Amino acid sequence: MSPNISEAVFRGGTFCALLTALVLAGCSRSVTHRQFVARVDNAELSSDEIASARDSLRATAGQSQEYVNEWIVNELLYQEAMRRGMAETPGIRRDLEAARKHLMIAALLEREVYGPDSAGADEAAVDSFYRVSGSALALREDIVNASYVLFSERDAANAFRSRVLRGTPWPDAVLQCQRDSAMRPLLLQTAARQYFSQSTLFPEELWKLARTLGKEEVSFVLKTNAGYYVLQSHGLKRQGEIPDLDYVRGEIRDRLQIEQRRTRYDRLIADLRTRHSVELRTDIADTAAAE
Repeated sequence: MSPNISEAVFRGGTFCALLTALVLAGCSRSVTHRQFVARVDNAELSSDEIASARDSLRATAGQSQEYVNEWIVNELLYQEAMRRGMAETPGIRRDLEAARKHLMIAALLEREVYGPDSAGADEAAVDSFYRVSGSALALREDIVNASYVLFSERDAANAFRSRVLRGTPWPDAVLQCQRDSAMRPLLLQTAARQYFSQSTLFPEELWKLARTLGKEEVSFVLKTNAGYYVLQSHGLKRQGEIPDLDYVRGEIRDRLQIEQRRTRYDRLIADLRTRHSVELRTDIADTAAAE
């Protein structure tokens, strides 16, 4: 595949499939021996077609009613256009053929390139990419891997901090609080070994605190407008450094999947070229492009 083909091409399978479903549903013609929901002359919209469209669009019941109303309006307009003979005009025939070609290409690519049978990257491939190309994933901002708890009262936050400092593992200390009938109502929020940047860890003073802690260090109790925080840092990575594998695992999987799809696409086109005669008149093509 040529380098100018963007990643969006390889992510377009779902869109193309949805477009196909909508076109087919919107072009319903005469239906017999099926329960219909709406009818315009001999054209009917079945409940099955509505259910299929609702699943494709993840629509609610209210949106389904909008779909039915839109189908009726579209059917009225379509039948009027047919009555006026517009289907036989050169422009419409050309556009219909272009739409048919687009939908068939989309269906082929959905099956051969980015369909559900497209294999995802395994862990070995992810690990290999990280070892070889980890520098390409250098951070654009500082990130911290941290756990925190938020209490509504200072005494509860201090009690939690004391448990951790005495050697209770952080997850066990959280679990003890959740099981304690007195502590549980005071525990407002928890986070366990999550990655945060300045834009995702707030309030701002919590981010400032996280950046000052050493690895596995437990903070003092931090008072904020939201309540009382205790935070433990599991490591800080600064802008320009290579992040932990866990932080970029999803991004690596996406890159590898795109590369797999690109390879599948290239192989498909190469195979088709061997089975078809392709001729390009560069002189005429250059003239047409210039015009």
